[in-house]
Amino acid sequence: MATPTLKDLAAATGVSISTVSRALANHPAISPATTQKVKAAAEQLGYRPNAQARALRGSRSDAIGVVIPNLADPYFALIAAAIEAEAERVGIAAIMTTCSESPEHLAKALDALTWRQVDGIITVPVEGAEAALKDAAKSRPLLLIDRELPPFPAVTSDPRPGMFAALTQLRQKGHRVVGYIPGPQQTSTGRQRLKVFRGASSEFSAHYAQGGFRRKDGYVGALELFEKGITAIVAGDSMMTAGALAACYNAGKAIGEDIALVGYDDLNLFRLQPVPISVVDQDMAALGRLAVQHLTKAITHNATPTGVKIPTSYIPRVSTARQFS
Repeated sequence: MATPTLKDLAAATGVSISTVSRALANHPAISPATTQKVKAAAEQLGYRPNAQARALRGSRSDAIGVVIPNLADPYFALIAAAIEAEAERVGIAAIMTTCSESPEHLAKALDALTWRQVDGIITVPVEGAEAALKDAAKSRPLLLIDRELPPFPAVTSDPRPGMFAALTQLRQKGHRVVGYIPGPQQTSTGRQRLKVFRGASSEFSAHYAQGGFRRKDGYVGALELFEKGITAIVAGDSMMTAGALAACYNAGKAIGEDIALVGYDDLNLFRLQPVPISVVDQDMAALGRLAVQHLTKAITHNATPTGVKIPTSYIPRVSTARQFS
């Protein structure tokens, strides 16, 4: 019969692995009732703590955990690459996992990283997973990236400088009717960027598509906006940009001639188009680098990480260069 593990105890008691670990260690943050339940389950299952693990518990693993929504999205793939590069530079390992935008999957990922005794965690948050995030943050420094979810510290970007600069150029080029494809409204970034666009587009006749998580949402949104007589589209994230790009091609819209397009995030996909796409740039490398730096500082000082917000910038290219009036 296999030796019972912390994971087995968590399944038997209905609490997280990190809660089981703290209950067995008589951590004051765990209620007496939960501690008693965990210890009773440990006795019933015949759980015995590993002596080597006990000896190492107070030491560092020199590894951090990283949870991102998925690696299919080039934006998150580049964030992960930036985190991994900075972690390697400072001499620590980065253990990567994904959560598919699911709060349940994120909770499982956080539990798995806690079980592996990582020194700290960087994660893109998913709304609905607040309890799991709070639980993980009790035992090690936890830092959010890309999105905000109070009260946890986060490394994010400010959409205002880049978005205002993009709309200023569109206005100077004679555009008066513009469309916006927002990112998912279940995320802080989607909501914040939509709010910024509304404030920055007061001098335009603005139309809004539905948007969402998938490239298909950007595609459908762009087709909807074409029916509104818009001369320019602004996309709220990289997936919406990719969808809008495909819609322009399939609808026979000549980018930079028939329609101006402003994307989000400076990806190779947008730079290397026949008509290079203007973008609001978040500086993904800086986001990943700063996240590792702030997390490792918190680990070193056994403290709560501090968040930071960096400005976006606007990179104008051929897709918005034409004068429309």
